[in-house]
Amino acid sequence: NIESINMDDVQIFAQFIDGGMISPTVCARRSLCYLMSDMPKEALDDAIQAQVISPVWHVASYLQSASLSFLGMENESQMALKEGSTLEAKRNSPSQLK
Repeated sequence: NIESINMDDVQIFAQFIDGGMISPTVCARRSLCYLMSDMPKEALDDAIQAQVISPVWHVASYLQSASLSFLGMENESQMALKEGSTLEAKRNSPSQLK
């Protein structure tokens, strides 16, 4: 059952976070698990936490966009998507690849 697998994953990531291992990757993975478990508010909270930890990480913006879309907040979702695209383009620009 995929829903129980995702909730197991959420609990594993929660243990990392509760234990002090707060990283943007752990927050993003838990955010994705929440999205897959139809829990968009929780997914948004973790995506925002990932962005707080790593403000220029485009993945956090993309997760926020998906979460906002699930919540019916289309304008905000589009803004987050655009921000993620901009951050990713900056990250992949030739001056950043040196």
